[in-house]
Amino acid sequence: MIKLPDAFIDNILLLYPQEAGYFFEALQQDSKTSIRYNKLKPSLEFESASVVPWCNLGRVLAQRPAFTEDPSWHAGAYYVQESSSMFLYALVQAVTKDLQAPLVLDLCAAPGGKTTTLIDALPSSSLVVANEIIKSRVNVLQENLIRWGSAHTIITNNDPKHFQKLAGLFDVVLIDAPCSGEGLWRRDAKAMEEWSMEQVHLCETRQARILHDSISCLKPGGILIYATCTFNQFENENQVKMLCEKYGFIPKVIDISSEWPIVNEGGFQFKFLPHKVDGEGLFMAVLESPKEADHGSKNVRHAKLDFVSKKHLPAIHVYLKEPLLFDYFIENEFVFAFPKAMIPVYEQIREALYIKYAGICMGKLDKNGQLIPEHALALSTHANPNLQRVELSKEEAIVYLKKGNMIPQQNWPIGWCLACYQNLALGWMKVLPNRVNNYFPSEYRILKDL
Repeated sequence: MIKLPDAFIDNILLLYPQEAGYFFEALQQDSKTSIRYNKLKPSLEFESASVVPWCNLGRVLAQRPAFTEDPSWHAGAYYVQESSSMFLYALVQAVTKDLQAPLVLDLCAAPGGKTTTLIDALPSSSLVVANEIIKSRVNVLQENLIRWGSAHTIITNNDPKHFQKLAGLFDVVLIDAPCSGEGLWRRDAKAMEEWSMEQVHLCETRQARILHDSISCLKPGGILIYATCTFNQFENENQVKMLCEKYGFIPKVIDISSEWPIVNEGGFQFKFLPHKVDGEGLFMAVLESPKEADHGSKNVRHAKLDFVSKKHLPAIHVYLKEPLLFDYFIENEFVFAFPKAMIPVYEQIREALYIKYAGICMGKLDKNGQLIPEHALALSTHANPNLQRVELSKEEAIVYLKKGNMIPQQNWPIGWCLACYQNLALGWMKVLPNRVNNYFPSEYRILKDL
């Protein structure tokens, strides 16, 4: 039985005096595992599981499988995400329904669950900037976004105050703020052990600084989605009150189903409580930036890109299904494809921020001008469906994902091929007459014995 901190109990009794007993009882129950499908990588995994009410791509599982043993997970067919967080899908669809190509910032993005939610909820012409403040967490964010396969992303590693250089740029900003994590205790006992009211107030101060430093990058009339995975008023309602009273933000009322077991406060603040939902604790608020706001936009010099020579484009274009929608430039010897319509925005962001990754890393050009393809291209949803492919059984796929030795079969084509499982690309292999070169990245390979 979980022993809850006394100060936490006292605060919940203050906030929910009529429901506190049910609340505490629910915290003694095991958390439920859920996944969210990648809408551009169809999969039949978990189809019998129950659907998450506010996200038709979400499924609540009866038990937690070993995801690392599932090639579909490695292919990016789904993301393991708790169901409460998927509410972002419904919110984003509601606030961007009248926008053609919104520019969206996920300020505290790692490990990438909410970023991938944004990608699937937004129109296909949108652009998502996924920023992670902590350098050590950027690699896992990049890995997850490469697995998801969208070219309409930029990954940055910057402090919130750096976004002041991009004043008035973004249509939507998501701030999933670092918090005391009260909503995660059912699945992470360590989070409870580290909890204290001192930590709560430390988080409260940090959140206020993040908000102060970053909100100027919103357009006048833009949408701020503020989220935490905690229950207390100091990190939730008090921050929303501060945004409204100090910075002039306005509550943005969202119409959601009355059948969803969500605490709906005024149509703009939403709470997920453990005795009401299958997911974990969550708070989300939707606010609109004041329309008359003057953020003092700074003149940013756009950095010029090193675009690929036209003579090399045919060798690159064959790898994408719609190559003319992209421009191609070189960074650190690698060729990147980036949505052509968003190149001016990319140049602006590149001058203001440190960019870790953007678009699709296509690969390197060899001395003959041919592309040596990268792993990100294999997993991209923009890859040419006519590329050579080898369909693997589950056993063969596991060998491939362990970066094991593979024996070429008689019916396998020679040359660069996509190693696939259930028609989902896992990565590259180069088939030679007597052997197979396995190009699955060593840093992603399965290490455990299966």
